[in-house]
Amino acid sequence: MKITRLNQRGQFVIESVLLMVVMMGLFVTSMNTLREGKYLSNMVERPWAEVQGMLECGVWGPPSKACKSLPGQLGRQVSLKPN
Repeated sequence: MKITRLNQRGQFVIESVLLMVVMMGLFVTSMNTLREGKYLSNMVERPWAEVQGMLECGVWGPPSKACKSLPGQLGRQVSLKPN
């Protein structure tokens, strides 16, 4: 009876260690995938480009396109033709 309890305790420890190894492997693999795919940086950078255009030029959009829409960036426009 006592040998059976020791065997059960040993089996529990081995299974726990194996589960921890598997979980660590999954964690490391998922973190490497997230880093290489740059999913988190894309979630931050894409919206920031729109906000940056609004901050710099007052128009929603990427700064390269938004600043072209800013009236101060256009050439001087005259509405009346001088005679």
